[in-house]
Amino acid sequence: MSNSNNKKMKNKAIKIFCIAIVSAMTLASCDKGFEEMNTNPNALTDPAIKSMFTLAEIYVDGQDFSNTRGNNIYAAQIVQQFSSPGGAGSKYTYSSEYSAALFGESYGKGLNQIYQLMSVLPNTDENSNTIQALRIMKVLMFQKLTDTYGEVPYFEAGKGYNGNIFTPKYDTQEAIYNDLLKELDEAGTALDANKGFVGAADLYYQSDVARWKKLANSVMLRVAMRLSKVNPAKAKEYVEKAVAKGIFTSNDDSLVLKHDAGPQGVRTNPITSAWVTNDLNGGEANIKFSKTFIDLLKNTNDPRLRIYAKLEATGDNNPANQQGLANDAKDFPGGDKKVFSDPNTSTVLRLDAPTLIMSYAEVQYILAEAAVKGWNVGGSAQQYYENGVKAAMEILTIFGDKVPAVTSAEYNTYITTYPFKTAGTDAEKIEQIITQKWIVLLFNGFEAFSEYRRTGYPVLVPVNDPTGETNGTIPRRLIYDQSELLTNADNYQQAISRQGLDRMTTRIWWDKQ
Repeated sequence: MSNSNNKKMKNKAIKIFCIAIVSAMTLASCDKGFEEMNTNPNALTDPAIKSMFTLAEIYVDGQDFSNTRGNNIYAAQIVQQFSSPGGAGSKYTYSSEYSAALFGESYGKGLNQIYQLMSVLPNTDENSNTIQALRIMKVLMFQKLTDTYGEVPYFEAGKGYNGNIFTPKYDTQEAIYNDLLKELDEAGTALDANKGFVGAADLYYQSDVARWKKLANSVMLRVAMRLSKVNPAKAKEYVEKAVAKGIFTSNDDSLVLKHDAGPQGVRTNPITSAWVTNDLNGGEANIKFSKTFIDLLKNTNDPRLRIYAKLEATGDNNPANQQGLANDAKDFPGGDKKVFSDPNTSTVLRLDAPTLIMSYAEVQYILAEAAVKGWNVGGSAQQYYENGVKAAMEILTIFGDKVPAVTSAEYNTYITTYPFKTAGTDAEKIEQIITQKWIVLLFNGFEAFSEYRRTGYPVLVPVNDPTGETNGTIPRRLIYDQSELLTNADNYQQAISRQGLDRMTTRIWWDKQ
């Protein structure tokens, strides 16, 4: 994207920060077909409600701006899923636009859309399930935000619509987390198959209320486990509550968002469309798979490697020929970018590749960790670990059949060769679980970054580059959108006075040593 376009998008994010712009401006930059939604939001028609709900779902996982900059360049490189010479994430350098991308886009698009729709929907039986689903989507977005930055505007966010609050205060992460759990608990319980919903406008589950309930409880698992160090009693309470209420039971429950191959816009995959269109260039891309990621899969003969990676220049997806780029690389060794592995454009980097927002495999890994801790989750750590590995391999069929799927025989060989460490220490077991979670979280760098900070796994060798901001330690957060110093200075200053300096090395509330 050109510098001119970057500046335009940045300026737009600043203008609509805090979700306070009037509804007529909300979708001014979105694809044709959404412009008429907000003509008069106080007199919404049923088609407008459904269209706005669909767009909210699309925005939950972000658009090209935050995914290219915050996810691919920062988070996924910090946790060494990907690498790039001079990359901000690989070298822990600071880029104001990259670091701020998630902050500006989340408030300016996804949360804006959710709060706008919630502000005008009457709380009736007809709208009840729609409202509960919006509450769940709001949690997905806010957890990513607060985990990335720490304190963020939460309780006063969206109050520009009905409260005339245009400079919302930042809230402590503890208060935010308490409310995220409350919202999931209440919304999941309130979902009712006998009440109205949005029909096919629901891209996630086609208005299947039972699956939405499982989503609410599975997200509760994710949110609760993040508290495992800072408040283990509360983490245990809500993990066990989520299990009792009902969580994902198969890959069919996984939250998968389908995309179109084109034209480029809100319906295309926000990672693949930008990567293929702007960066891939026949294998000449600067962002490659990390050596850490490729070596782990190669050294364990992981059958997923042929699905994940290939050499774009030749189309070679033979696992033996894949090569990752070290995160401390200052350039491409030998000067040839084409010999380093790219994401596979026949599968995970297809233009219309679906986004795996939350998987059944992730849920199984959370349960495996909970079982190691001795919590009441109804099964053994080994059982959940094996379920997770199998599910993580099988879910890759969502990326099509151009590369052979992992077979049952391949899974059996893998799990027999690298079994769960039943005789190991708790730390060894959790390392094994989180390392597998790190694999399945490919393309969800924000979540992988959070899990690394919470657990310290997988074990990564930090990069100590002279251009970095951390003196050779792996970052603990990203730096806020610096437009806050202009638009919300007092509240920004109060946040950093509580949390610590606005630096990449400052630990957020749940990130305890």
